[in-house]
Amino acid sequence: MEKDDLEALTMCKEEPPRSVFYHLKTAYLITRSDIKTTIYPATIFAFSSALSGSLLTTNSAPSILSLLLRLPNVLLWTWSNLWVFNLANQRLPNSVLEDSINKPWRVIPSGRVTPTQARHLLLVSIPIVCLSSFYLGGREASAALMILTWVYNDLGAGDENFFVRHINNALGFVSFGAGASQVACGYPDHTLNQDAYWWLGVIATVITFTIQFQDMEDQEGDRLRNRKTLPIVCGDDLTRWGNAVVILLFSLLVPAFWRMGSVGYFLPVVLGSVIACRTLLLKTLASDKQTFRLWCLWLTALYCLPVIKHQNASL
Repeated sequence: MEKDDLEALTMCKEEPPRSVFYHLKTAYLITRSDIKTTIYPATIFAFSSALSGSLLTTNSAPSILSLLLRLPNVLLWTWSNLWVFNLANQRLPNSVLEDSINKPWRVIPSGRVTPTQARHLLLVSIPIVCLSSFYLGGREASAALMILTWVYNDLGAGDENFFVRHINNALGFVSFGAGASQVACGYPDHTLNQDAYWWLGVIATVITFTIQFQDMEDQEGDRLRNRKTLPIVCGDDLTRWGNAVVILLFSLLVPAFWRMGSVGYFLPVVLGSVIACRTLLLKTLASDKQTFRLWCLWLTALYCLPVIKHQNASL
């Protein structure tokens, strides 16, 4: 019997059975960090894509009511796939070490779940999530996320080379967006069209060159586990200047991709300018966390450009 199993058995003997609310809180804590970075943006991306009509989907006349009725399915698909990734990521020894510094409230460093229990949950969850995607839609995206999760965690793609890490993250983001969008479109009656995959490619490029905003706040834990992120390899100051340049560049290039008017440029440029100033002038841990939240908001603003384009074309 493994050490974690013995510890879990001892805990079960000493403590009363846990309530349903305790387990629900545990499930929430496992995915808590990525609600703002994955679930919210992927859901917004899905609804923006679905509401863009023939611009990105095979449904030329989407119904807002139908989309709202499909919201629970979109959230379920996104959360369940995120659940698998988080379980796979947080159970690893290096992740536990990092989380003990960066996120000590997570379920393994805080003692709510052992690594062995997380592995058992993962073994049960993978087939359930894969099978559910055949009903909800997004099965190709779900399969891609399983592969990317394995590459990122078990093969260490997130540790040894920052550019490989960025590409893996970008592919993960667009897989979440693509799968959630297919569910929102009303699979199997409607799905994404060919132009949507060009748009996903644009978003993948944006994320590849800006995802390092996520790493600015985690430098202490990343150094502890010898993870080669951009700010650690290139230095904090150089990375901040690079961040400022790329955020302003893509704030202009992405609206230009959609041939937007001034309205389409306004929010990305304003947010991008605020983020560029913050990353250069505000360098505390708390500031970097807030800057990353603004990056998530900026990315969400880019996600909304297709539906803005569609609405302007309909007027």
